[in-house]
Amino acid sequence: MYNLLILLFVMAGCQRGENVLTVVLNPVNPSVIYVGTTGGGFYKSVDAGDTFTQRTEGLSTYNISAIAVNPALPTLLFAGTYGDRIYRSIDGGAHWMPLPVGLDDNVGTQAVNALAIHPQQTEALYASTNHGVYKSIDNGGAWKAANMGIGNRFGIALALHPGDPRIMAVGTNRGIYISWDAAATWRPAVPETKEWAVNGLIFDPRGNLWAGTDQGVLRLDLTRQPIRWQTQNAGLASSFIVALAADAQSPDTLYVGHRDGIDVTTDGARSWRRLPQSPRAVTSIAINPRDGAILFAGTAAGLYRSRDRGEHWAPLALHSE
Repeated sequence: MYNLLILLFVMAGCQRGENVLTVVLNPVNPSVIYVGTTGGGFYKSVDAGDTFTQRTEGLSTYNISAIAVNPALPTLLFAGTYGDRIYRSIDGGAHWMPLPVGLDDNVGTQAVNALAIHPQQTEALYASTNHGVYKSIDNGGAWKAANMGIGNRFGIALALHPGDPRIMAVGTNRGIYISWDAAATWRPAVPETKEWAVNGLIFDPRGNLWAGTDQGVLRLDLTRQPIRWQTQNAGLASSFIVALAADAQSPDTLYVGHRDGIDVTTDGARSWRRLPQSPRAVTSIAINPRDGAILFAGTAAGLYRSRDRGEHWAPLALHSE
């Protein structure tokens, strides 16, 4: 869920360190953590982040921008990259294989900003790229463009509805688009925000769609037509939102990341509070689905962990073999 323009923005004024683009927890065993970086490639932890191992065998690039884990077979992983292609691992990230060319004729210049897997039909994989949305129905073996209604939009973020994965949202450099038919067609969600850059998308446990944009946080109610929407920015420390995450155990609790740190809401975004000890230049946030007190933050200066809902943070070392 990322692109180079955002990276340049969040790195402004940041201390030098490993640029973490994405942090993903294994859905079956959240003590297993996957990290994608620029320059260092792919890292894996099997002890809740205490130690990491670099796993790059088979990768021809060390710029990992998106990671997806198959929920039915959690040793099956996919990694999206900048300027290369999508890779697949069948052994939990120990070895990687490039997927066949097929995203489009410019696959060598693709920026894969987000990956998502259908929660029931787990062989269906979606990619949000700088050339739009692509879909595979065979675990990445073949790809087809799924851009009807999007045009040449730069795809950044991607989210599937947890209750009905036919309902999808893609965030682009110019607004949010909704599909009601598993990416066969798309239409603008909120015409009034068509000029907004949408850097992150999530569905919360209630099915509300949340968007992190260059104008702040947006909540969309897809149960009404036309779609009801509202900005939810009261108390935000920054209006340029890069990352967001929802607590699976507490539907009213969300976190957003930006250049200046992380903000939290515990009242469904009626108000936000800055977490003063949070790291800066946040690019990705992940919450342990079994223990909402445990958070991970990827930043332009490395990876951080909190054990107390974001009140305190400690840096984590990404060790290479």
